Amino acid sequence: MSRRYKKVVAGHGHHGGAWKVAYADFVTAMMALFMVLWLLASTDAQSRKEISQYFRTGILPEGDLAMNRAAQARPSVIEVSSVPPTPEEKTLDERVETAKQVGDKLAKMAALDPQLARVIKNVHVEITPEGILIETVDEDSGLLFDSASSRLNEPLERFLRMMAPVIVAAGRPVEINGHTDARPFAPGSRLSNWELSYQRADAARMIFEASGVPESQIRGVFARGASQLYVPDHPLDAQNRRLSILIRIAKPADAAPPPSEPPSAKP
Repeated sequence: MSRRYKKVVAGHGHHGGAWKVAYADFVTAMMALFMVLWLLASTDAQSRKEISQYFRTGILPEGDLAMNRAAQARPSVIEVSSVPPTPEEKTLDERVETAKQVGDKLAKMAALDPQLARVIKNVHVEITPEGILIETVDEDSGLLFDSASSRLNEPLERFLRMMAPVIVAAGRPVEINGHTDARPFAPGSRLSNWELSYQRADAARMIFEASGVPESQIRGVFARGASQLYVPDHPLDAQNRRLSILIRIAKPADAAPPPSEPPSAKP
């Protein structure tokens, strides 16, 4: 007797759960696309450029590269954009790279010399539109200066000597600014905060030049007195006593030579 087999065909009521996974992936992708489009539409061109710069370098413009800002370290993998950078972006890249090199040198110096580390913990490196600003700030212990004295104390002298090769390697013009707190001198004194700030800045210039910084690289020594307080709300605060070293990296518009005059017509 032959056996008869019956073929059972599944109905249309059950297709498994695979479609749910695919649908969830589709919805997630659409949400991501919506978020990207919304971000592009809600930010201006400057913000998009700064965000792009952050993902390329790991450092935001105008950022503070002080020693305790480890979150701004350069990432190990940097995506290189296929779009050629504009002159402004090239200048910003150079400022960011120079600031990072200065920060790396400061970290190495602090690790090797405990006395220098005391100075460096009060050194702040900032990216500005003019270039790289290195601010060496005093504290109440008189680590950098004695009160009302133009003599630079030994820890500050050592720091400036160690900084000289960094300045030379940058290869950019340097400006040295002296600052004081707002404490006035006694009436009739021959010295004022203007003279004191200049004398301190000029003492730093002489240390730089003695340590190998070319005279031609130093473009100016400036007395700021108490006109640019580091702690404006506390004019007598010790942190207002400081040296500022500006490594100038000019913007393209500032660096461009003036347009030449058209040749005069000849008769």
